[in-house]
Amino acid sequence: MSALAHTIEAAGLPTTIVSLVREHTEAIHPPRALWVPFELGRPFGAPNQPEFQMDVLRSTLALLERTEGAPILDDYPHDAPEVSDQEASGWACPIPLAPPAPAGNETERLIQRLSAEVGQLRPWFEEGRRDRGRTTFGASGFVPEQVDELAELFARLAMGEDATPPEGGSHSWPALVRLIADDLKAYYSEAVTSQPGSNPSGDEFGRWLHADTVLGDVLFRMIDHYSEAKERRAQRLQAQLVPGRFRGLQRQQDSA
Repeated sequence: MSALAHTIEAAGLPTTIVSLVREHTEAIHPPRALWVPFELGRPFGAPNQPEFQMDVLRSTLALLERTEGAPILDDYPHDAPEVSDQEASGWACPIPLAPPAPAGNETERLIQRLSAEVGQLRPWFEEGRRDRGRTTFGASGFVPEQVDELAELFARLAMGEDATPPEGGSHSWPALVRLIADDLKAYYSEAVTSQPGSNPSGDEFGRWLHADTVLGDVLFRMIDHYSEAKERRAQRLQAQLVPGRFRGLQRQQDSA
């Protein structure tokens, strides 16, 4: 859409777009764009929220009234609304995720727990990839075979360690962190939906991921870490790693 906006503007028509991936928009710099902190596939936020969606639309169109020169890239200041309990109920993950017996220091325990969880999901992820003939894993430039390395990287970052990503990433830091998070979420989503009869909504999956998995705990720990960062791009990772509507969930933690 960013590239198309340049073409349309060249024909004399003003454009404005909604951006879900800020790093892409910064690289292509369309004439006008509003970055929104929502999950991929939901450029106007949560479903069944017409007033909120209209506010996003008005904010996007308001960029056409701006008088400063292009490119214009604004940040939408609100998270998507929380869904109701009724909308969030009705689905349970069909894959039992049993934690391993932890050993070692806190960082090593977190790595073990996340690695075990990833391993339990692997057969279903692979089955789903075979059935679909594709995977959405790969936005970061890494491949699914590197998921264990990425899980360990995130566990170390969650504990405040300086960790180096493996070879193969397609973006610079901290944008790469957001894209790895998207890939890990895709891995979990594709594994879960490979189970027969398992078809959670985006909110059902999000509540399960952030409240009931080790990955969710890791993501919460990471936003705590990035909340103390001075760099604005790093601070923005908070909304990108854990959407606002999931921030209040009681999450799984290592009690050992």
